[in-house]
Parts: sequence; C-alpha cells; structure tokens
Amino acid sequence: IGVLSWAGLWGVIQLPITQPTRVIFFFLLFSAVTSTAMPPIAYLNARFGRCRNQRSYRMQYIRQSVWLGLFVVIAGWLQMRRLLTATLALILMAVFMLTETFLLTREGASNRA
Repeated sequence: IGVLSWAGLWGVIQLPITQPTRVIFFFLLFSAVTSTAMPPIAYLNARFGRCRNQRSYRMQYIRQSVWLGLFVVIAGWLQMRRLLTATLALILMAVFMLTETFLLTREGASNRA
C-alpha cells in the first residue's frame, strides 16, 4: 500500500493543481505516511511498550500510525494555506500526544478492571 501510495502521490504532483487533485494528494499523502510509518512504530511498540494482549497492541500501533498520517496531512494543508508555524506545529503535535496518552491511560485502566 505504501509503495502504491508514494507512486500515486508522485503522479498527482505532476498534474495541474485543481481542487480534485488536492483532495487526491492529501488522501494519498495520508495513506503513504500511515503505511510507511506502521512498521517502525510497530517495532518501537514491541521493543519499548508494554504488551498486555495482542489485540490492544495491534490497535495501538495502527492508531499511532494514523495519528502521524493525520498530523502530516494537517501540517501540509496548513502549509499550503501559509498558516503553519513552528508554534502551531508543536501545539498540534502536543494535542495528538495528549490524545494518545489519554487513550493509553484509559485502555490500561480498562485492562486492570
């Protein structure tokens, strides 16, 4: 999926900029970043994370890959509008990190109960 997404992204970049190509660009960017980031994130979670059960472990690295893809797409869209600053990128990253921390804490509490 990642290779096809990156190839499609390269093809979309060659087209003239219109509204449909922007939508396709962001969809392919999300797919490419998410699928490319999934193996390293899975490895890092296996190496450093606490694996309570296989299902929650799998959902955890998929969710974190989706967060990264969403962050890159939102940052790309803001940069396209010339609104992205380092402060805004850090705030956006902090929001995603706090959301993931909340979900991990909630998941851990439900596993203990």
